[in-house]
Amino acid sequence: MNYRRILVIGDMHGKFSRLLSLFHKIDFDEQKDFLILLGDYIDRGEENMRCFRWAMEMSEKPNVIALRGNHEQMMLYYYALGGTEGYIWLPNGGNKTKAEFEEWRKKDDTAFQRALEFINDRPYYHQMTINGEEYIFVHAGLNPKKKLEDQEEEDLLWIREKFYNGYRGDAHIICGHTPTPFLKRDWYYPIRLPNKITLMDTGSFMRDGKISCIDILSDQIWQSD
Repeated sequence: MNYRRILVIGDMHGKFSRLLSLFHKIDFDEQKDFLILLGDYIDRGEENMRCFRWAMEMSEKPNVIALRGNHEQMMLYYYALGGTEGYIWLPNGGNKTKAEFEEWRKKDDTAFQRALEFINDRPYYHQMTINGEEYIFVHAGLNPKKKLEDQEEEDLLWIREKFYNGYRGDAHIICGHTPTPFLKRDWYYPIRLPNKITLMDTGSFMRDGKISCIDILSDQIWQSD
């Protein structure tokens, strides 16, 4: 199918008001547009569950792909595994999210369990050929030394410098995870690196941060208020 736009939205981190302002600007058409969400819908913001449930609802549309982020993975580990693997979630921004979800759980445990299933069903990446070029959409990045099919969960969700500095592949990689102001001070805008990497986490949870969206076909970028 020929889409009008192929849209990609970066990390949200519980900033639902910013998400709404961005989505209003995009004017998404579910019949004509394709949308990819790069994960990290929760943690560090004030309205984590609203962002999460929005992603759940959007993922039911045929032209929407909602990927798994490391923060969703930490939440899943917390409830499914507990122990050391699970408890890294709370000091990584999970306390507020946990409080919101526990309140929801008390009211509707079935819906809460569906939320965990939603996380467990999220793909780690999405691959497309666009105008003859290969694109890989992923939360954090890829291990430059491994083929796509051999990538490990930890790299797909957590990798940083080894990916940015070492990737030399032919595919364009569109990812989130590392806020752009961590790479360039006070820069709350997507960054394109020379090695075909586009970074879409523009510090949504920070005071001056934004949630950003790019159209792969036109290179147009929108940002939240």
